[in-house]
Amino acid sequence: MIWKLLPIVLVIALGILFLSWRKERQKVNNFKEIQNTQFQEIEKWKDAAGKSRARAEIAEINASNVKLVMNEELLQMLKKEVGNLRRNLISYSAVKSSTEEKFKIKGKDTVYIINELKSLSAKKFSIHNPDLDFDGIYLPELDSLMVNYKITHNFDIFYYYKKPGKSPNLFRRKRAVAETKFHNHGSQADSLFTVVLERKKGVLK
Repeated sequence: MIWKLLPIVLVIALGILFLSWRKERQKVNNFKEIQNTQFQEIEKWKDAAGKSRARAEIAEINASNVKLVMNEELLQMLKKEVGNLRRNLISYSAVKSSTEEKFKIKGKDTVYIINELKSLSAKKFSIHNPDLDFDGIYLPELDSLMVNYKITHNFDIFYYYKKPGKSPNLFRRKRAVAETKFHNHGSQADSLFTVVLERKKGVLK
């Protein structure tokens, strides 16, 4: 009787070992995904409209391994924002960007009054364009510059799958990527990091 059950026991044991191996392999792959995505060089270019764009691969990791492969600082920040990561978090993106632009403006002579007691000569500077509103007044007698400004810093993020390399690339696996498009012509992405959590499908699926 025992010998008849032995093949069944062996099959069950092999199944358990296989599932355990797959789970450990998934942990290793998820850790590699996070590490590669954090330290990769992002692809940067300007499109036909002269707007800066950047693209980077997305780390796709299993939700069950999120606490094992993410660094502690990021984990604590995400927990504070979304609560239970395994249940609530779908994806997270961090974009570091900078804005740099050169411009020339001419000053206009004007009069600036302080406390209605003394009139001071001044120079007024103004810039008004879709990306920047800038108003400045320079007071030579006080050696002071007073400025009010507003920078429009809008950008779009796209998430999609693409095959790496040039066509034809029929045998290459599609990679999930994140891409940013900056509307401000003086803006660019300095770094781009995105992680997406994959969840196990339910029994019915």
